[in-house]
Amino acid sequence: MSTLPKFEDLPLRKDGPPYNAWGLYGDDDELGRLNLITPEAVQRGIKAAEHGIVINLNLPLDRQTSHSNARAGLKHTLVALPGQQHLDDELSFNTQCSTQWDGFRHFPYKNWPNQGDLTFYNGQSFESAKDPKQSRNGIHNFADHPITSRAHLLDVPRYLEKNGRPPLVQLDNATPIDPELLTAVAEFQKIEFLPGDICVLRIGHVEAIFALGGDVAAEKQVTKFCGVRKAVEVAKWHWERGIAAVVTDGVAYESSREEDNPIYLHEIFLAGWGMPIGEWFDLRKLAAECDRLNKWTFLFTSMPLNVTGGIASPPNAQAIL
Repeated sequence: MSTLPKFEDLPLRKDGPPYNAWGLYGDDDELGRLNLITPEAVQRGIKAAEHGIVINLNLPLDRQTSHSNARAGLKHTLVALPGQQHLDDELSFNTQCSTQWDGFRHFPYKNWPNQGDLTFYNGQSFESAKDPKQSRNGIHNFADHPITSRAHLLDVPRYLEKNGRPPLVQLDNATPIDPELLTAVAEFQKIEFLPGDICVLRIGHVEAIFALGGDVAAEKQVTKFCGVRKAVEVAKWHWERGIAAVVTDGVAYESSREEDNPIYLHEIFLAGWGMPIGEWFDLRKLAAECDRLNKWTFLFTSMPLNVTGGIASPPNAQAIL
C-alpha cells in the first residue's frame, strides 16, 4: 500500500476498538505494520550500511529486566549424552525475560467489545490466542518475514545533554516523552522517517539499571520507568511517519507513570495496528558508534525464534552501520 489512511480516519473498522487499523491489509493479515517493509524499504536499509560496522543489540539471555520478576529466567543445562563424547545444552526461559519482541498475541484491547473481553490484532479472541493449537498472529510470522529494514536511532539522552536540557528521570518518577521531543531529536540528528522504517528509541534505561550494580533488591524496587507518553498525539506521531516497528532500551516503550491515562499504546500498537514492540534492547554500543560517526541511520536485522503460534521472542537483532 503506497499511501496510508490518515490518522483521523481511524478506526478503520468502525465497529471495532479505538484507533484500530483492522482490515487494512486484509481480514486474515498477521503482519500488520511489517507490511510496510517493502523491498524498497530494505534497499534503503542496505544503502545505510556504509561502514560495515556490525553491532549486537541483545542483552544476555540471563540478564533479566527489572520488570520481569514474575517471569522465569534462563535455565541453562549442559548435557553429556550417554555414550557420546560431545556436549549438548538445553535452554528454558520466558521469552520476555530479557531483550524481546512483543508479538501480536501478547497484549490485547481490554474490555472490548464488552467489559471483561480481551481482543487481539484483527479481532482475534482471547480464547483463540491462548490456544496452543492456534497459530494465528504467532511470533513465527516475524521469522517467516525477518524484520529487516532501515532504522533510525533517536538518542534522547544525548540530545538533551548537547542542548543543555535537564536529563530524563529514569526510575520511579520517570519522565514521559512527548511527541515534540521525538520530533526535536529527529530534526537535531537530521533524520527523516519514510514508511517501513524502524524507530529505535534510546532513553538510557539500561545504563540506569546497570548503575545499581546488580543489586537485585534495588532493581525490584523500581516500579516506574521512562518511555513515550500515553497519548493520542504519540500514536499519531508514529502512524503518520509510517513506522513499521518500535524498539527501546526501556522495559516498555511507553511510560508507566500515567496510570490513570485511558490511552494504552500497547493496545493500539500491538492489537490495533499490528506493530511489533521491542523492549530492553542493548543500545549502548550503537549509541556510542552513532555519536562517533555522527550517523543515526543504519540497517536493522532481526530473526526471532521460529515458534509457531509463539507470543514473544528474543530478537536476535543487530545494527549494521
